[in-house]
Amino acid sequence: MNCTATAPCDLDGAQAKARRLVSTGAAVTVELLDGRYELSETLRYTAEDSGTAEHPVVWRAADPGKVVISGGTRVTRWTEHDDKRGIWVADVPAGSRSRQLYVDGAWAPVAQAEAGELGFPPSWTGTSTGYEVTHDASRKWLDALSPEDAGKVEFVYTGKTGPWTQSRCLVDSVAPKEGRTTVTMLDTCWNGMTKRPPRAPIESGGLPNMSTSTVPTRVENHYSLLSTGEWFLDSDAGKLYYAPKAGADMKTLDVTLPRLERLMTVGGTLAEPVHDLVFEGLQFSYATWLGPSRTGLAEVQSNLHITGAPNQGKCAVTTPAGSCPYGALSQPLGNVDVTASRDIRFAGNTFRALGGAGLSVRYGATGTVIEGNHITDTSATGVYLGCTYDPQPWDAGTHSGIKQHCTPDAAAVAGDTIGTNEIVKDTRVSNNVIHAVGRDYKAAPGVTILFGQDLRMDHNEVFDTPYTGITAGIVQGHSTDADNPGNNPNVNARNVISDNLIYNYMQELRDGGAIYVEGHQAQYTEKADGTLDIAATRANGFRASGNVAFNDRPDTNFTYYDDAGSQFITWDGNVAFKTAGASQGGCSPAGYLWTENNYLSGRVGRYPCPPDPLAVVTGNNTEIPGSPTLADVPEAKFAAAGLDRAHRALSRSGPLELRYESPRSADGTRLLAVSGLTDHTRIYAGRTLLEQRRINSTFVEVAVPDAVASHPVSVGRPADPHRWTRVNETDPSTTSSGWSLSSGRGLGDFHDDLLYAKENASTVSFRFTGSRVRVYGETNADQGELAITVDGGNAVTVDTRSPSRRSNAVVYETSRLGDGEHAVTITKVSGTYGTFDGYEYLDRW
Repeated sequence: MNCTATAPCDLDGAQAKARRLVSTGAAVTVELLDGRYELSETLRYTAEDSGTAEHPVVWRAADPGKVVISGGTRVTRWTEHDDKRGIWVADVPAGSRSRQLYVDGAWAPVAQAEAGELGFPPSWTGTSTGYEVTHDASRKWLDALSPEDAGKVEFVYTGKTGPWTQSRCLVDSVAPKEGRTTVTMLDTCWNGMTKRPPRAPIESGGLPNMSTSTVPTRVENHYSLLSTGEWFLDSDAGKLYYAPKAGADMKTLDVTLPRLERLMTVGGTLAEPVHDLVFEGLQFSYATWLGPSRTGLAEVQSNLHITGAPNQGKCAVTTPAGSCPYGALSQPLGNVDVTASRDIRFAGNTFRALGGAGLSVRYGATGTVIEGNHITDTSATGVYLGCTYDPQPWDAGTHSGIKQHCTPDAAAVAGDTIGTNEIVKDTRVSNNVIHAVGRDYKAAPGVTILFGQDLRMDHNEVFDTPYTGITAGIVQGHSTDADNPGNNPNVNARNVISDNLIYNYMQELRDGGAIYVEGHQAQYTEKADGTLDIAATRANGFRASGNVAFNDRPDTNFTYYDDAGSQFITWDGNVAFKTAGASQGGCSPAGYLWTENNYLSGRVGRYPCPPDPLAVVTGNNTEIPGSPTLADVPEAKFAAAGLDRAHRALSRSGPLELRYESPRSADGTRLLAVSGLTDHTRIYAGRTLLEQRRINSTFVEVAVPDAVASHPVSVGRPADPHRWTRVNETDPSTTSSGWSLSSGRGLGDFHDDLLYAKENASTVSFRFTGSRVRVYGETNADQGELAITVDGGNAVTVDTRSPSRRSNAVVYETSRLGDGEHAVTITKVSGTYGTFDGYEYLDRW
């Protein structure tokens, strides 16, 4: 077996040859030639693949970025199936199962409809197993389901098991009867959503139960729901259906259906770990995660969910007791998984188009380095560190659960003796760009830290997340507070989150922050007299420093969030601006909290839930404007956050978009934040090219001459000579009656959301200051007429019906109005439903 550039071998052959060379003590580098490597099974690296500290085994792309490790199958030979609806079909192997589809490398939404589109009412009659439905419009759709199709339909419940969650549950069966329809839900997830034990007295925060009468917010995975850009897989028949977007050519689209759940595992045993391996310049793509199809997703927090009894993870807190340790919930599968290892390095790779978490590091992984990677388009969280079952590995009663739930193969580690060797240690997540996570499971943080020691997360850019940016210690704090600070100890110690740039987080769900922390974050140290040594314990604790956060949504509670049970946390030298709510605080933290030397636009030290936290220290913080300039925050704060200079080029992996613009300073400069920024990005005021000075990977200072001071700033190309400003429907300028928000549709809506109304006479209104306005919405066959009035004048009726769906479309535009403030009201007149996707107003310059 040659395995050379002129006589290459496949991955299996390369691994076999590398193992033979390693056994001779040779330095080994495996160079992968350009192309897409379609896996038939998971790549598995074990102790046999290990290198040495002096000569790690390196697996790298010959041309970085042009090697794709794929767990999917390209789908070809499409034929038109329904020309009226624009649906195409292709054959796939019978029994194919996937919860994701990727078109030209991008995530595509499964066939779906909002509850209002199907005529569902606000509530149904709930039962212990599902629903008894008597509502005629609901029954019409439900009764049309065949027995085979009914068991594939999935109900989605956004915000119904807590505003920070998006639970989902498969229908088990639908049984039409005289005058009613019985809907039986998959029992595991239904019980996990509706039968959670009541909050125990010792718990500082309960887990909300969903009422059985709750109607889903969305329905997914049925052929009848297919709309433009969506897909449906008929596994039994071996048929894949897809409705391409307008103008797409099915002959040229690259459509990939994932087959594998895990692309790669790196893991040995605690006694014989895999070690000294490097992966460079590779792309890991096209994997799924089938867990929600087996057990549903009865979500608790940050994609952690219940797959067993409703009191899973409650340990002895409830009666009867649940599984232990406290908070032992199920977590998403990592499509690339690292366990029982030492000194594994991922550098310059891409993790994208993945149906679970992009990368998980668990069970005895030590010295893992995740540096300079691009992580995006994951269905769950981007990176997981630790495992929900291992906060207390010193407890022998947890060892079976740790092996079962914290490793990819419990049988392979059956002989392991667990102790402190199981703790995830010395992991560094540094200089990565992490964005657009949570494509399917919206409660996904960019990074989730569960339990570990000496974990360092620094100089990353995390943005465009539907929920929290970075979370640490989740769920483990809910039975710990100032009255019970010693409950639920864990292994956490000396974990640091520093110099990260976090923005446009909390874009879809509620009650989270830029950095969200719960539970114990230090190992207690006692003095000689047995009392707690606060200074020494603090040195063992959690530190967040030098982070810069901005651009959350109006219902974000805290930017830097020390929530239930949080203790021994230092917030030092961070920045927060253009945010809602308080800049720092939480609900029932245990205490020992230091908030010093920060630059914050919001309130500090807000703790609204009893009991009051212990030992809170707040001092030397600087209050800054909501939209600061460099005169308000030291430039060094912006310069140090985000990618360091050696990794600055990675910033180009984000979409080019202006994210923040400060007021013009006295010296004529503005501070901008631009995702996708490079050294060659052109920035304009109107049509004038601006001089610029790059401060870090995302922040740049521009000089704006007096003559164009009022002109709009744009990136990439000059602005239109008329200043059009786009405003999303979620902006505070908008009010509505009878309209509901639909998020995460994946159909090209502005900010991926819009308002919709089912009932005629529903109204939405907004106010703007300018001279013209455009109203945006969606046109489709099932829409109708809207009546639009401006400044209380005569209504203009517009018809939004069209043969096919057009998203983010202008449905109405005024002629020139008088300069000043104007009021617009939109009333639904006819059709199945109306939509409103925000507006755009003109301010001439």
